[in-house]
Formats: sequence, C-alpha cells, structure tokens
Amino acid sequence: MGTETISRELPSRHFEPRVYGVGAWTPHLHFGYDLVAISRPAVLVELGVDRGESYFAFCQSVVENQTGTRCFGIDTWQGDQHAGGYDETTFTEVSAHNQAHYDSFSTLIRSTFDEARDRFEPGSVDVLHIDGLHTESAVRHDVESWLPKLRPAGVLLLHDVNVRSKDFGVWKVWADLQLRGRTWTFPEGPGLGVFQKSPATALPGPLEDLLEGPGKRNADLAKYYAGRAGAMDEKIGQHWRDGSIRQTPFAQQTIIQVFHTRDGNHHEEDSVYARVGHNVWKEVRIQLPHGAGAAPLRIDFVSALTTIEIASIRVTSSDHPYFSAATKADFDSIAVRGDAERLPDDEVLRFKVIGIDPQLYLPEIETAGNAPLVVELRLRVVPAL
Repeated sequence: MGTETISRELPSRHFEPRVYGVGAWTPHLHFGYDLVAISRPAVLVELGVDRGESYFAFCQSVVENQTGTRCFGIDTWQGDQHAGGYDETTFTEVSAHNQAHYDSFSTLIRSTFDEARDRFEPGSVDVLHIDGLHTESAVRHDVESWLPKLRPAGVLLLHDVNVRSKDFGVWKVWADLQLRGRTWTFPEGPGLGVFQKSPATALPGPLEDLLEGPGKRNADLAKYYAGRAGAMDEKIGQHWRDGSIRQTPFAQQTIIQVFHTRDGNHHEEDSVYARVGHNVWKEVRIQLPHGAGAAPLRIDFVSALTTIEIASIRVTSSDHPYFSAATKADFDSIAVRGDAERLPDDEVLRFKVIGIDPQLYLPEIETAGNAPLVVELRLRVVPAL
C-alpha cells in the first residue's frame, strides 16, 4: 500500500496545528488529530492538560472534521514534580485559547483527577488520555480509577511509556496494559501507548490497521506518523533559524531548568524545572531533591530569543545560606555560557538568549547537612521585539 497511499487516506494530511512545540506531545499531534477525526468519539477526556499541546490537537480535529465530540480537559494547572511548578500564566493562556476557539464543546475542569472523576458515568468516555504525574503509583492509580469510565472497546492513550528516568514509572503500567488488550506503541519522543479496552471490536479504517497486529499496513502507518513527527521537528528548527520562534506558542513562557551535580557532570535526569510567564518580575522557588549537590549548579533557560534580567539568586537550605547574588560584584561570579550573550548592566544580571541552550554556572558550593537545597530567583523575561 505504501505511505503515499496511506497519507491520502488520513485527515491529518492537511493538519496544521495551532499549538505545537510547547511540550513532549509534538511527535504525536497528527495521530491524535486522526484518532478524533476517524473514530468520532462522543466524549473525550484528557487528564493532564498543561499547556494544551495534545488537548488542542484533539479539539482542532473536532472543529475541522465536525465530529460533534464533547471534550473535557482536567488539570490543577499548578505543576508537579515532573513538569515542574509554574505560575498562573499557563492556565490563563490555555483558558483564553480554549474560549477563543473551542468554547462551544470544550470544558476545562480545574481540579485533581480524583475530584473530577465522579462527574463522568461508568462507560461514558470514548477516548481517554492520561498524562499526569508519571510515577508508577500515580499512573497506576489514574489508570485503574479511570478505566471504568472508558466504554468497552474505547481507546486509552498513555503518554511517556518509554521514559525510564526521573522516577517515571509509566513504562511499568504500560507493560501490564499490553497483556490486557490490543495495543500499539509509538516510539517517537517519550513514547505514546494506544490501548483498546476489552472486549476488542473493530475500529474504523486505519485505527483497526494499527491495532490488528504486525503487518504492512501498520508498518506503513507508523512510517507515516514518524514522517510527520520529523516534519514537525524540522518546522520548529526552522523557527529557531529564522527567528520566527518569537511568534510561536512556545515563545509565551520560559522554562527554568536547574541541574544539580556532585561530580561536575550535568545530566538531564538530575534536573528540576519551573516555568514563568513574561514581562513582569517573578519570584521563583525551586527545591532540589535530597542529596543534590552544587558542584556547580547550572541553570538553563528554555526561552525563545528573549532578554532575561535577574535581580537576585539565592541558594539556601533550611539550616544554611550557601550563596547569594544581588549586586554587580556578586553577578560577576556567575558564568554566562552556551547560547547566551551577557549584556552590560550595573544593577541586574542581564543576558540575551541567542539560541536553544543558554546556561548560567553558579560558583561551586560545598554543602553540608541533610536539608534539601532551594534555589530562589527574582527575574523578569522580556520578549524580543
């Protein structure tokens, strides 16, 4: 059949996402769009909306394919140990986008997953997407407590099924689900699992091809979606190269990533996140795990060609102040590296983000005691003109 024939059959061949590049769901946006367009669910529920990358792909498909689906996005919009903490900017932006484009059929529920669960009758949900806290115990609880809400033969999506670091345990729950029904795993990015609740019944067209077992049809589908994921990566890369990243949804917030180390090497699994909106001064408090070292701390800013101004940085624990910078002399001890250009300023640490990996290195700190370290920043992110 081939991917060219496949692509002519799929609604996503003309899909241009409104929201993309703001999370880890970018590789799967085209599949999510097709899932809604082809299966035409009456009710779709997402647990863990965050910035709305996956949720708004579903909603966009509802509109563009006139599926009549009612969508519900559930989140506290306060962050967690894996997503990091974030301010009200996230909920404000998600709520505004939802109201502007999807308010007639999409409901945002700001609550815990457990608090929202009783709003749905058993067997009333056709598509359920779970993307909340990713520890094994949290995911297992979410799956087992919400599966009764999914109708027989309904589709469950489980995100991050391939991540085995940072205390992620989704892969363990996914291994169990694979023994309980028909499944497919998309390997791109952190991985997406597709599970059909028993009893298995035939799904429409390409969805049935995907779940029916190894064969040319699902191999071609996998190749098609991998190609769409690659095209999205290239599109985002082009945004960085030509500066148009400033006009994308990604540019609306900045992620602060603190790397901790005891041996001088910095690894992704040894980092903690926070996220802030732009234009106003923010107070950010990031607690590091017990035992985290500061030899040295590195602070990265995932930010779209902005200017960042830092009025103060403190590293403390409950029983000891380790480092403080609030003057030019203090800031001179902090190294600005990577895709960042230090700007002259007598009052704040000010630098321009010129690429995808700006970094600050604090002086090496010798820590003592068992209390976890806390990094506190007062900063403002100013979008580039």
